[in-house]
Amino acid sequence: MPLPAFTVLDHVVVIKVYEVIDIASAAHVRADLHRALRGCRGPRNVVVDLRSRCATSACVGVLKDTQRLADRLRLRLLVTAPHPLTRRVLHITSADGHLEIHPDLPAALQAV
Repeated sequence: MPLPAFTVLDHVVVIKVYEVIDIASAAHVRADLHRALRGCRGPRNVVVDLRSRCATSACVGVLKDTQRLADRLRLRLLVTAPHPLTRRVLHITSADGHLEIHPDLPAALQAV
């Protein structure tokens, strides 16, 4: 099932990811995220809103791959991680050094 994406304001696409991104789901989540980024025709800012309570190494890999694609497409990628455990994993893996992480969607929207 494709990830839902919707436009917020005129310059931001928000993609909500409800499922845990693990080894079983990583390939299809990566494909859906990349398809959404390639489909950005106007907005130059994309927020990946992680809604699950945890993050895995597969999740970190998907996010880093998505950041590389965003860079090639000249898009700004922001990631929200409302759950403390998700933010902790992103910090422990140093993903927060490569990704623009925000604690919630309002903070990410305020940053654009």
